[in-house]
Amino acid sequence: MAEPTKSHLLRDLGRRILGTSAVPAPPHVFALDASTLRYGRFVQAGEGWELRELRRVELPADSFHVGVLGGPLREPEAFGEKVAQLLAGISAPVREASLVVPDAWLRLAFIETGDLPRDAGAADEIVRWKVKRLLPFRVEDLRLSATEVAPLPQQEEPRRLLVAYALEALMAQVEAAFAGREVWLGRITSESLALLPAVGDPLQSAGLGALAVVRDGGYTLLFSRQGEPVLYRFKAREESLSFASTVERDLRLTRAFVADQLPDLNLDRVVLAATPDAGRGWPEWLAAGLGRAAEPLEALRLPLASAERVGWMDVAPMLGAARQEVA
Repeated sequence: MAEPTKSHLLRDLGRRILGTSAVPAPPHVFALDASTLRYGRFVQAGEGWELRELRRVELPADSFHVGVLGGPLREPEAFGEKVAQLLAGISAPVREASLVVPDAWLRLAFIETGDLPRDAGAADEIVRWKVKRLLPFRVEDLRLSATEVAPLPQQEEPRRLLVAYALEALMAQVEAAFAGREVWLGRITSESLALLPAVGDPLQSAGLGALAVVRDGGYTLLFSRQGEPVLYRFKAREESLSFASTVERDLRLTRAFVADQLPDLNLDRVVLAATPDAGRGWPEWLAAGLGRAAEPLEALRLPLASAERVGWMDVAPMLGAARQEVA
């Protein structure tokens, strides 16, 4: 897997972050959040997958600055030592790997556009201009990626792009920590994007499916049409007594938007990925707001052997990153 340049977000970064390049993903996957760095190695076994190795190291509570999109590392060298510690306990050498980060750190947006110039640099400028008008962040501080997806019937422009964005300073520091240990992160993806291929058939075979990913810090709603994202919403948790009503109202508005934009598709499946504490109340909220009962992630027949030995919320996104292959 050759390292891409960072000059053209449509041609290169879209493939790196969104996993659309036509090369197999490496069997090595890391997952990072504010408190933990995990490693998993997956191999195909018949029609399923096996988790051959699982390791983790805990990070100090103040490893990252606090920010809306996460924040840079406070002590990059100390984080690099944690990466080295984790690598030292792994049985197989790691040179290429994928990385899964929280939805709060790597978010998605959709933009409409006309035909883009063939020149990649000119196309990048158009995308950046549109993103600058859409996002409440300094585009100069962001790492952007974009990939074309199917348009919605009601949209005004002929093309639709899925844009992923993250804090450049944070992504660069993490990449540098791994590169310093001779590990190249060939694909960076978010937890919800990685869960789509992890869940597999239940959402990919649905005309329209919804994935709800719930953590203590917030929640993501990702609607997909035959496995391709069509609508994304991330909301940080607001500590208030009205959180339940806020969620239910958000779900109803989302349901109305989907019905308006995709009137010919029914919502066939809803999957809930949540830790026990964070997921309290969500089955009832999803049923009321979206009109369909949610299927818990742990109840699905995911293609992973010996799943009972591990926590699905930790392992399933890493499995999805290992499965992100495009034929």
